[in-house]
Order: sequence, then structure tokens, then C-alpha cells
Amino acid sequence: MRRIASVFTVVALLAAPPALAADLLPHEASYTVRLGTSPNAPEIGTARQTLGLDCQVWRLERDVATDIALAASLRLTSESELRGAEPRDGNTFDYQLRRAQNGREQALSGRVKVGKDGGQATLALPSRPAIVELPGNTFLPVAAFARVIDILKGGLSSFSLTLFDPELTSDALQVDGGIVPADSLRPARRDGAKLPPGTVWPVELAFTRARTPDRPLFNLTLLLHEGGVLDRLTINTGLIAASADLVAFKPLPRPECPNS
Repeated sequence: MRRIASVFTVVALLAAPPALAADLLPHEASYTVRLGTSPNAPEIGTARQTLGLDCQVWRLERDVATDIALAASLRLTSESELRGAEPRDGNTFDYQLRRAQNGREQALSGRVKVGKDGGQATLALPSRPAIVELPGNTFLPVAAFARVIDILKGGLSSFSLTLFDPELTSDALQVDGGIVPADSLRPARRDGAKLPPGTVWPVELAFTRARTPDRPLFNLTLLLHEGGVLDRLTINTGLIAASADLVAFKPLPRPECPNS
């Protein structure tokens, strides 16, 4: 279930030139997670994402909790809580992650620095400290929203990039994606919330490990709003399919910042 919990990070697809991050919409969004994609798919959990701004730093919070009854006597529970800070220059990401599966908790933290010539993630893992070398032009979560939106606004319909993933792999992922026909996404649910006014794009993404690109992890489809809000997510791992739908949305105030 870590793959479900990681959807809301890996969907931050591309990194932006720093100034573009100002185009994102500070907001809080809540989701219902279901096992499967049919209209009557059972509800298995919830997710919440908050993206706040305090002039120089974006604050990212993401909570995902699932509870799946696999059989009468077998249940799988999973929780993930991410807290991250990314300056508006998009070059560093400091984060803490707590995750639990069937009550067994793990906590880790990291500081990630990226640049054109390469990057490095300094991690405090549950078992040991680790340093992960990253390829050049590996991109970070928050600035990623702005970059993909800028690409789509620019009229491009496909893209390929490397993204640091703090929740699933603590490493770099290869992301290949593009715009798809709107009717290839799941229909909107009647009890869902509406996205704010603005342009939206139906997008499909494929994720692989950057170090072993011949090993696919999962595919994802979603509706992406120009402010960085997500809806109608469907994740397919090859073994299971899960869906997440926006059920509540609240814009957050943008601070009055000097020279902003």
C-alpha cells in the first residue's frame, strides 16, 4: 500500500524554474481513496494534502491512511505522513516521513539538494544513515507542480524526466507522461468536490526506477488543475488498482511578501 500512499508525491511530476512556483495555488485538499475503479468500489481510506506558502518557503503536508480487509481474518492497514519544506528556488527539500503498516511504525528524514550537474539525498533511515547520489536535473516535489503546468500551458503534450521520490523509494524515479483523451479518465463521482475555476488537463504517467528503467512500478491517470490541485486519480500497479477523488477543497491565503 506504500504505492497508494506515494501517489500524491510522485504526481509532482517536474521541477520548475524557480520563479514559476509562485503560480501555484496554496490550498488544502481532501480525498477519498477506493480499492478499484468502478462506481461502487469500496472505500478504503482518506488522503489530505496541504500546500502552504510563507514567502520564501513552500510547506507541504500529506497524510494518507488506508484500511483494506483482504479476508475475514486478514486486514492491511497503512499510514503515511509527510512534512516537507522547499524554498522557492527549488534546489533543496527538507522532509520528515512517518509511515506505519499494520501498526509497525517507521520514521525517516532527509535533506535533498539538486542541480544541473547532479544531486544528493542525505537520509536518516530507520536502520542506518545513507547518502544517495542523484542524476543531474533530478527534480523536487513542490516546484514540480509548477513545471508540469508550465509545460502544458506551453502546448507540449508529452514529457520525460527524473524526479526525487521521498515516500516510496527515497530515490530517483523516471517519469514519462502526457495528455490523454478526457474520456480515458474515470467519470467524476457524484459526491466529489469541484476543482476551482481554471484550466485542467487529463494526464497519464508511467513510473520506473531511474536506476533500473526496465522495471515498471505503476501507471497513473489524473486530472491536473493549473493551480496544482489534483482530482480523479487512478493508480494501477499491475496487481491492484486504486482510485482517489477530491471531496473537499479550500484555498489558503497567499502571504504579502516583499518583492513577490
